[in-house]
Amino acid sequence: MKTRTVTVREGEFLGPVDRDYDHTQHNAVNADHARRGWETILKMNDDPEGWRYCPSGFSTFEVLHVGMWDGWPFWRPTPAIGYIGPLGSVEWAFFYNVQPHKVTQVKP
Repeated sequence: MKTRTVTVREGEFLGPVDRDYDHTQHNAVNADHARRGWETILKMNDDPEGWRYCPSGFSTFEVLHVGMWDGWPFWRPTPAIGYIGPLGSVEWAFFYNVQPHKVTQVKP
């Protein structure tokens, strides 16, 4: 008989955006893009109700979480939003993909 140990990683939402997070570590590809995403997610964090995210330019999805996500691919707390994706489950978009033209706030 063989016995083995298996490690399973599960991401988790850790709460509001950490304003001390060094967002400039993501500047390698496009610093301006990362800066705009950082400003947008901070705005969403300050008033987290009623946001919709449009990742593709066609459909918008309800944002459920705005804050720090500790999961794939970084496996350390990184600012992100959690939204209901097209398959009905929560999907995550990191702050550098949360550009001003991709989010709208719908107030009742």
